[in-house]
Amino acid sequence: MYRYVSSELGFRTPALINSIKIFVRDFSDVPSISVSKLNTEEISQAMDIHSLSWQQSKDSTKLIKEFKFTDFKQTFVFMGSVSQVADQMQHFPKWVQKGNKVTVEMTTQDCRGISVKDILLAYTMDSIANDVENQTVENVCDTIKVSTNQLLNNWNSNYTKTEELFQGFQKNIVQL
Repeated sequence: MYRYVSSELGFRTPALINSIKIFVRDFSDVPSISVSKLNTEEISQAMDIHSLSWQQSKDSTKLIKEFKFTDFKQTFVFMGSVSQVADQMQHFPKWVQKGNKVTVEMTTQDCRGISVKDILLAYTMDSIANDVENQTVENVCDTIKVSTNQLLNNWNSNYTKTEELFQGFQKNIVQL
C-alpha cells in the first residue's frame, strides 16, 4: 500500500508515480514495453496525471468511454485515425460504433487488466477525438494527422509536471 502525502490535493508518493511512468519517443516503441497490471490507485493516478475522463470497469480490468461526434463522418475519421496509431502500438481497443457514437473498452491481455499501454492509448484517443471535433471533415476516408512528437511530448511532460508539483509540495512541508 502506498502512503498519501495529502489526499486532499491528490498527491501520491514518488513510488506510485514511478510505477506508472513511461516515457515514449515513438508509438512503434510501445510493443516492446513490459507491462504489468495496474491497481485501482495506479489507474486513478495515471488518469489524473493525464486528465483522462475514462471509467474503470467494476473489476478494474477495463477502461471504458463513449465518444459522441457531430455526425457519422467524424465518427469514421476518428476510428480510422485511432486505427493507424493502434496499429503502430500493436495495442487494439474493442469498440462498438453506432451512428455518431463509439463505445470503447480497453484492456491489456498480457496482464489481464489495465496497463500503461491502455492509459497511453486512452490519452491518444482523447487527443484524436478533440482534433476530429475541431476540424472540418469532408469525407469518411479522411484521417487526422496525428502529431506524434507533440502528443508524446505532452504525455511525457505530464509526468514531469506532476513530479515538479510533488517536489514543491514536499519542500513546503519541510519548511513548515
